Amino acid sequence: MIFGARVGHDALFDEVCRSIELDKKTKTLLQSVLKKHPLAQPAKIFIEPDTMMKALNDPDFSEENDELKKLYNSWFTDQRKGR
Repeated sequence: MIFGARVGHDALFDEVCRSIELDKKTKTLLQSVLKKHPLAQPAKIFIEPDTMMKALNDPDFSEENDELKKLYNSWFTDQRKGR
């Protein structure tokens, strides 16, 4: 069973974090982003770039900007460019 005993939006977010092997620091950063820029379905942060763009432009996340850029680029930048 993919979700174990937990169900719901938070469980899906947790499962995606686990499946892509996010470390605790990165997961905590994403949870902070979601607290400031909430989504009805938190796991959408992995597939819809709008929330990450908001965080990248948010002065509250200036210290985490490099990490957010890395995540954004790995999830949303077309990796096929340059081929």
